[in-house]
Amino acid sequence: MMKSVGYLLRSRMWFKGILVLLMASSVEAAGNRQYTPNDVYTGVVYANAMLDKVLKHQHINRLELPESREVAARPMHVYELHSAILSQLHVYTHKHSILRPPPLAVSTPIEYTPTDVYYLTRLIVDKIEEIHELLVGEVKVKSVKVSGKSPVDVYRELFKLYYRLSRLIGTQNISPDEVYAHMVRAKEDLQYSLLTLSKRLDEPEEERKILLVSAIYGMHPNGSLLSPKEENKKMRDVLEQVFAVREKLNLLRQKNNLPQIDIPDIEVFSDVKPIDAFLQTQFIIAELNLLKLPMQIATTTNLPKPVKEKTASDALYEAKHIEYMLDRLLKFNLIGK
Repeated sequence: MMKSVGYLLRSRMWFKGILVLLMASSVEAAGNRQYTPNDVYTGVVYANAMLDKVLKHQHINRLELPESREVAARPMHVYELHSAILSQLHVYTHKHSILRPPPLAVSTPIEYTPTDVYYLTRLIVDKIEEIHELLVGEVKVKSVKVSGKSPVDVYRELFKLYYRLSRLIGTQNISPDEVYAHMVRAKEDLQYSLLTLSKRLDEPEEERKILLVSAIYGMHPNGSLLSPKEENKKMRDVLEQVFAVREKLNLLRQKNNLPQIDIPDIEVFSDVKPIDAFLQTQFIIAELNLLKLPMQIATTTNLPKPVKEKTASDALYEAKHIEYMLDRLLKFNLIGK
């Protein structure tokens, strides 16, 4: 009996050793592989197809799929929207304790590549497969390989995935609350960057230090203040304002020898919904993180905090504060300090 147990233990140890070697070689191979937008697109389309089956099974219909009008999305923007989707999945799994929540991705100032994005795609696909198996059963959706896809194509499909997940969670439509929460993320991120820059300034540059710190609070040393919140504003007003923010971000990119990023024409939006403004918050967060590179700032962006009863006017005010701070950076050329 003891000989049998000993043999079994040795066999298991041998098996584990072989398994570790196989895993190590697999990790090394995966580490050397580079993925493309085609790989990401394939995964996102597969996730959308599975989620369609889940929504039909749950009798969730009348989908009004949003359309992304971005024409210059890059890996950093795709990564940011992946991060928001992982947060959605995190919320959903907390409502269904039988499922383990996925890891949350953080927004950091690095040059993202399609390979970085693909790792998040795999996390999303794996979790949606689990949800499908739990609610519908065996996954019979087939993954189809594609070619010639760009980050813009990926972003369009990803935007639809975000909407479908919102419906699964129980949200009929993206609300101003969500727009506001992500606008605050962007504002707080920029506030911290300005504070970091101010701490680097020497005593002879005290005036610039004051200008930076006062901008954080929507103030100017001359006594003027950021314009007060305007009531009864619409999501179209928010969208116009975030486009103004993106124009300022492009000016900062230009000052730092970075290529500008095309912005959609406001006229292509016939009926602006909160989800359109939400999409812009993701662009702003991604671009603020990239601007940290020339500023030599390595902080991550905070996760959104839950809010209630916010309006388009609230989101607009936060967007105006972001532009106010960007204007201060542009006027005094403080990036790089």
